[in-house]
Amino acid sequence: MFRSILVPIDISHKSSWQFAIPEALELAKSGQSKLTIMTVIRDLKMMFESTYFSYQLEQMVADARGKLQAIVDTFHGAAVKFEQEVRFGSIGHEIIAAAKDREVDLIVMASHRPEMLDYIIGPNAAHVAQHAPCSVMVLRKFAAG
Repeated sequence: MFRSILVPIDISHKSSWQFAIPEALELAKSGQSKLTIMTVIRDLKMMFESTYFSYQLEQMVADARGKLQAIVDTFHGAAVKFEQEVRFGSIGHEIIAAAKDREVDLIVMASHRPEMLDYIIGPNAAHVAQHAPCSVMVLRKFAAG
């Protein structure tokens, strides 16, 4: 059904991937899809109007890659092969750019962190749903408690 699925996650919040990755795995298995798990390092430069030294950026990316790999490793028994990607910039814009670059058919993502229950849908999920070049599955499933 889907040739390529993108799962954007926040490596700092388990709620962003604990249900999204398994859901995407099920969809990928049924359609023999390529699955990409990605994370975005927020562009703090815009927030603080400062500059990064190249070694700081390299360290941030390396750290994010390590955390992303650890998350992906928890699904090592899956019958689907994963690709991983770490991007730097605005979360919503980078998810959409990755979807375009990889020509994905579906984006699977959590709507927001459970501590933000006042929101119907989180701002990044809303942005992606409105601007994505493909279908978007926004999950609102969170662990009890």
